[in-house]
Amino acid sequence: MKTVRWKRALLLMVIMLLTVSNLMLLAAAVGDGGHAKTVRVGYVNFENYQEGGEGEYKRGFGYEYLQRVAYSTGWQYEYVYGSFGELLQKLKDGEIDLMGDLSYTEERAETIRFSALPQGRENYYIYTTADQETIDPFELDTLNGRRIGVTANSYQQGLLMEWLEESGYDCTVVEYNASKETAAALNSGEVDAMIMTDMASSGGYVPVISIGYGEFFFGVSKSRPDILEDLNRALREIQTTDPYYNEVTYAKYITSSLSNAYLSKQERKWLEERDHTVRLGYLTGNLPYCDAAEGDAVRGLLAVLIETFRDDFGVQVVAKGYGDTDSMIAAANDGEIDLFGPLYSDAWLAEQYGFINSNAITSTTFILLYQGDYSEETTQKIACAKNSAIQSGAVEVLYPDAERVECRTKEDCLKAVTDGRATCAIASAATMNLLKQYKTMKSLNMLELPKAATICLGTLRGNSELLNITNRVIFASTEDLSGAALMDNVYADIPLSIVDYLEEHALSVILILVAIIALMLAFFIYYRQMTTRLVKMQTKNAELSQQAFRDGLTKVGNRAGYLAAEKDFQVRIDAGEQEQFALVVADVNGLKSVNDAMGHEAGDQLIRNASRCICRIYAHSPVFRIGGDEFVVILTGGDYARRDELLAELREKSLPCIEELQLENGGASVASGMAEFIPGTDSTVAEVFTRADEAMYVCKKQMKQVQ
Repeated sequence: MKTVRWKRALLLMVIMLLTVSNLMLLAAAVGDGGHAKTVRVGYVNFENYQEGGEGEYKRGFGYEYLQRVAYSTGWQYEYVYGSFGELLQKLKDGEIDLMGDLSYTEERAETIRFSALPQGRENYYIYTTADQETIDPFELDTLNGRRIGVTANSYQQGLLMEWLEESGYDCTVVEYNASKETAAALNSGEVDAMIMTDMASSGGYVPVISIGYGEFFFGVSKSRPDILEDLNRALREIQTTDPYYNEVTYAKYITSSLSNAYLSKQERKWLEERDHTVRLGYLTGNLPYCDAAEGDAVRGLLAVLIETFRDDFGVQVVAKGYGDTDSMIAAANDGEIDLFGPLYSDAWLAEQYGFINSNAITSTTFILLYQGDYSEETTQKIACAKNSAIQSGAVEVLYPDAERVECRTKEDCLKAVTDGRATCAIASAATMNLLKQYKTMKSLNMLELPKAATICLGTLRGNSELLNITNRVIFASTEDLSGAALMDNVYADIPLSIVDYLEEHALSVILILVAIIALMLAFFIYYRQMTTRLVKMQTKNAELSQQAFRDGLTKVGNRAGYLAAEKDFQVRIDAGEQEQFALVVADVNGLKSVNDAMGHEAGDQLIRNASRCICRIYAHSPVFRIGGDEFVVILTGGDYARRDELLAELREKSLPCIEELQLENGGASVASGMAEFIPGTDSTVAEVFTRADEAMYVCKKQMKQVQ
């Protein structure tokens, strides 16, 4: 009796200890991570990277990546909007916690922390316009003597100069203050080409060649080490679970600028010699790929390509149907047709028959149709339709040792299996629903083959110009080829009696589901193949975009950055929403004298000393270098409240006598002036700037009098 009580008491104590432990763990979880962290993230509105303002629909590579990180970390985002330069400064100052699309530099690493893994990689290309006739993307020697626009003092400028030196092309590099100015110069014909990233490219520009690439990272404020730890953990989880996540997600938002309707001189000549007409031979009875329609029209996926040939490339396609593969190939060899298909895409087959394959139109898996149980003998004798080069090609590649039983059509192939002349037939998964109209399908079993294949068009060797044109047409048609055009042609109207419907209803549902699953798998495989191929092409030569608003010498904002900030302030002034602010204009004294007496390196040191002095005093305000020796500071908030005190400090620390400067100790002489925005009086930022500039010249005059 005592033993029972003792055991009950012991059990009760264990239960109590477990309960207390669980409560403690729960309390710790609530205390540490029970509430989602709020992360202030810098949001730069940039096409394809981050789009959408406050309360608006958002999209883009950067935005989607932020959401994927939040799925792993549980973060809640507070979006802080602004220009790249403004937000980078906020990140350094701890006013925001997180920002993406940052290139790693040792200087930045002193003020912010970088993610352990990259967010992605970005490409730089030389772009031109489709209507220019000076540069041919297929003949790079045409770059010689051309003018290439580039953003001044940017990473892309250094990349271009390095590429030109290595490649040996003789080009004139024309500098502009911002990428928009560069694009405008290209559009106006002032330059022949420009440098742009693949993410930012739009407007129908033609890519000439990639000149480099690089990785970009997330940046984290040094005040939030907890964010960095969570971020690195999330990135490892994302990129380990899906090693291609960065590339595939990036590819979703790259514009179609890498594919275009621009034709080389040889391709244009090829078309001109044939009156811009391509003769296409196709195999009838091959839906969803192709079949004859009313008149001379064509149904199926080839109809999409014919439409793209006509509408996007100005090429007329004259199509002719053939009832068997041999007749179609003979017509090609006799010069009656230029292009033919559809074909099973295989390089070895193409070599054997003397033709070349286009890029994939679509992809598919194959299904074996047979009677009874599957065994090694099932694939000994395979029925092949004479009007299907896809079917015969698949058999030749997948079952090279099998005996081929030739049949006139796919329906005859099914009959050959049911009557024992063949042990099986092979069919594309996309055609399964079409085959259901034949009653012989009811007695056949199906086995899906694991290897996927692609479907293409072909032309004879030596027709590389036509091949290139066709590949452009296929790429331009990608979305249409994998969408409604395919679905519209995989079904047939099957006349069924009531008895047939009642007998076969359940089996029909199962077959439809199998076909849909097979199609979905085929679409998925096709998507992965296409995106992987695209990513591999893009990631061969890629490099990070350089900040457009950062001064290379002083690392403060440049003139383009100031103009962007001025534009933002002007918008608020026009809307009557601008709060108080002031502008400080500072001018470095004695720069020419220092350059003449001590050299330009000393002059650069003088400018850097002045920049550091200004930045130390106006630590909470954006500083911009808008000229060789001229700076502007925009004062808001606390710096605006202390504006007179800070200006006095700047003038106090600025040496009036140039001869007293000690450059190695950070010495600088700066004349400065300040003006405040007066609501109701000032209608533009420029008016405030003018008064500040005038005040600066008064100060400069006084400093000269002291000297």
